[in-house]
Amino acid sequence: MRTTSAILSKIFTQRFYIQNTGFFLVLFYLLFGVVNGANLLAYHKGLMLGFLGNYTFLVLVLLLWTSYALKCVGFMLKTFQLQGYDFLYPTMGSIAKPARRIIWLRLHTAIYMPVLVYVAIALVIAVQQGYYPQAVIIAVVNIANCIWPLALYERKLEQPDVIFFTGHLQRWINRHFTKPPVLFFLYELFTNFPRRIVSTKLFSAGVLWLTFLIMARGDYFDLRGLQLGVMISVLSHMQLMVHHRAFDDTYLNFMENLPVSLFTHYMRLVGVYVITFLPEMIIITANAYTKTTPWGLITVFCTALSLMILFRTLLFFPKMNPEVHVRYTMLTSFIVLFMILGHYEWPAVLLLQTASAIIFFTKYRTYEPYIETGS
Repeated sequence: MRTTSAILSKIFTQRFYIQNTGFFLVLFYLLFGVVNGANLLAYHKGLMLGFLGNYTFLVLVLLLWTSYALKCVGFMLKTFQLQGYDFLYPTMGSIAKPARRIIWLRLHTAIYMPVLVYVAIALVIAVQQGYYPQAVIIAVVNIANCIWPLALYERKLEQPDVIFFTGHLQRWINRHFTKPPVLFFLYELFTNFPRRIVSTKLFSAGVLWLTFLIMARGDYFDLRGLQLGVMISVLSHMQLMVHHRAFDDTYLNFMENLPVSLFTHYMRLVGVYVITFLPEMIIITANAYTKTTPWGLITVFCTALSLMILFRTLLFFPKMNPEVHVRYTMLTSFIVLFMILGHYEWPAVLLLQTASAIIFFTKYRTYEPYIETGS
């Protein structure tokens, strides 16, 4: 049993953290990189007291934690569907049900552990400050987030062909709606990978909400502070960009041979990320339209979209795996951040757009699908 648990830990736990390196880098930057080291403890204590003392804030935090739990569940279920992992069905099915549930619990809590660690600290603060109802709510929700996924894992084991969040809606759309190419990838996300885009959008919305909350509590509005939050929101989309490349490699490679100009292909790429970032643009507009000028909002949107397009075009380089991609995106983000702090937003936009166009027009026709090679 110990050997089986060790193998399953490598398959699920280690692969989860490796594949989500970019997500955790963004999360680490958000929690620890935006605050001076001397104020780090006070910052996190203040953040915890903020959601402990405000039920609206607490509900948002609970939703973020639950969305992470959904991300964990989605990863576990998708692993069963990967080529080469068919042996998981007979392996797990041969284990007695009580022992199997313990294994499910260990695997799930291992990838849900970052939340559990933060929750444990928050519970200590809640008890010390007398927030007993909030502590009970937090404990119950997170215990539930560790238990309810077990039923889904058991169901997947019993019904391997079950695919969640698809079915009648997908078939109805296919019958009644002819999709333009710009919507191909977004349709793929919403029908086959809904948890991935929902978790990304919830995290992105949480970053923007926290950005506006911090500025509201400080009784100020700084366009550069908003742009910092928007940059973190953009970085949270990196996993979608890698998935976009995989989708293009698998399903849209035929488009290279169509009598379509490179400019049209490039505009399709731009359109994908304009639509993808549209919810964030609505959130920003709703919260900032009275605090800045329309030109300020346009500046924020152009900066965000320029970053997203460049980050996607970087994936046209050969041997650009997710780990290397994270390095280049983080380096680019830091450079753009310093330009924003120096009030050089539009030169930054111009540089980003120029770099994106150069990469796309020189690499698109010669690009070959990325294949991971063993060392």
